[in-house]
Amino acid sequence: MNTMPLFDGQRLWIDVRSPKEYERGHIPSAVNIPLFDDRERALVGTAYAHKGRKAAISLGLKLIAHRLPLLEAQIENSMRGGYTRPLVIYCARGGMRSSSVAWLLRLYGYDVSVYPGGYKSYRGLLVQLLQRCRRIVLLEGKTGVGKTHILKALAGSGLQVIDLENLAKHRGSAFGYYPDQSQPTTEMLSNEIISELLKMDPDRPIFIESESKRIGSVDIPDSFFERMKTADFVRISSPMEQRIERILNDYRSIPIEKLQSAFDKISRRLGAERTRDAKVATERGEYREAIGLALKYYDKAYCASSKKLFRGNELFQFEFGQEGDLSSLIERLSSLDL
Repeated sequence: MNTMPLFDGQRLWIDVRSPKEYERGHIPSAVNIPLFDDRERALVGTAYAHKGRKAAISLGLKLIAHRLPLLEAQIENSMRGGYTRPLVIYCARGGMRSSSVAWLLRLYGYDVSVYPGGYKSYRGLLVQLLQRCRRIVLLEGKTGVGKTHILKALAGSGLQVIDLENLAKHRGSAFGYYPDQSQPTTEMLSNEIISELLKMDPDRPIFIESESKRIGSVDIPDSFFERMKTADFVRISSPMEQRIERILNDYRSIPIEKLQSAFDKISRRLGAERTRDAKVATERGEYREAIGLALKYYDKAYCASSKKLFRGNELFQFEFGQEGDLSSLIERLSSLDL
């Protein structure tokens, strides 16, 4: 796989597909400068299907003729820091759209390359990257034991971390939406994971928080989730009081109506009486009581699913009570990086 130098952060990536294609999923950090808008792309596609390649090219040239100078101006505006960087152009499969824009930009004097195979090729990198990864280690444990907090500490210590919840913009429970942030598409989550893996040394361990297949409204890619199932894991535990306190710190800013709605989502498993009690507790501001009721559901779900989902080797167990415990855990996990 010789694509690594292209992803060194020194190049400006330009996606020349239509806006809808880009919105559904794109290479992270790429700028969308479409050769055709959505309507024009449909017209060219129809011409290709019914009249052939030559007719599609002819129509495409007519549609973009007036736009060529604008394309160069958009590229110029996309440059960061006021200096010219090498450009990488891609379309769906590295074909006519990207080649046409690259030809034009070379005439303007830009350093341009076309990404071989286009967006489809990028999407295919996930399986290749996973095959190269020597070791993935999961942080496994019940809700509130501090797995996300530990991940951040590991990243701060220089270990390799993929924070799936951060990429998905969701904490993974009915209560876990990110305020004022929408979730990416499932396709885009996969693209973000590829981007993270490209930055990492495949010979060093990669630490990930255990998750169910779905995080909020998006799914973890199948190949990645299958690798998670067989990964080594560290089982994290924590006293109930610390768990409640961490959850309270994470969710105290959520509006009451959102909390009420979240309890409704798990009411079938929580039971009508506990759901009612939890909603009453939130109305009274008794959040610790409400969290304790929610944990009855999440602990039961964890016990039912974790053994079925994750079948890898348990490296060790660790109780995360106070912040001071983190240093010893980081030391033990760092030893896996040797």
